[in-house]
Amino acid sequence: MAGFVRELERRAGPALRLEQRARGGVGCVVWDAALVLAKFLETGSCPLARRHVLELGAGTGAVGIMAATLGANVTVTDLEELQELLRVNIENNKHLVTGSVRAKVLKWGEDVTEFQPPPDYILMADCIYYEESLEPLLKTLKDLTGPDTCVLCCYEQRTMGKNPEIERKYFELLQADFELERIPLEKHDEEYRSEDIHIVNIHRKHTSFPS
Repeated sequence: MAGFVRELERRAGPALRLEQRARGGVGCVVWDAALVLAKFLETGSCPLARRHVLELGAGTGAVGIMAATLGANVTVTDLEELQELLRVNIENNKHLVTGSVRAKVLKWGEDVTEFQPPPDYILMADCIYYEESLEPLLKTLKDLTGPDTCVLCCYEQRTMGKNPEIERKYFELLQADFELERIPLEKHDEEYRSEDIHIVNIHRKHTSFPS
């Protein structure tokens, strides 16, 4: 299938080269929210070296691969049909990785035993767009997170169609088990930021765990 390469500059060293697909589902291109989250990781706000990191709905793998260049041990996850693209991008950027990175299939709502123990970080970029995927995504987040897991969720606020309602429902459901804190725009990368792209820091509520 025809591909085209998106370069993502890094603060130190050569750019990431991310192959995209001209045809296919939403996971086949690097979305703006993935760029914003990947560049936020580079600001150093979250220490990633030697941390266990899991990316959900990784698509091209841009965010997870960036984390791996910052020393994290990363598992990028998505559906079976995106594994080949993830493997290509891991291979194309392996010389920049200072931690480790691998691709695995993870379907939201299904068993996550193989991804235990809970990671230090879960990364998500633009994972909120299908109403029917909200419940499975929330189940996966609850199953994967421990009391110290930090979830970084980056999304583009969309005003068309059902998007506002889906966003509202997602955050409403999330707040049953998680604490949410929006990361201010001034803490985003100086260049890769936008008023309509938000990064939310999400932690499990301590009451959700037995004392």
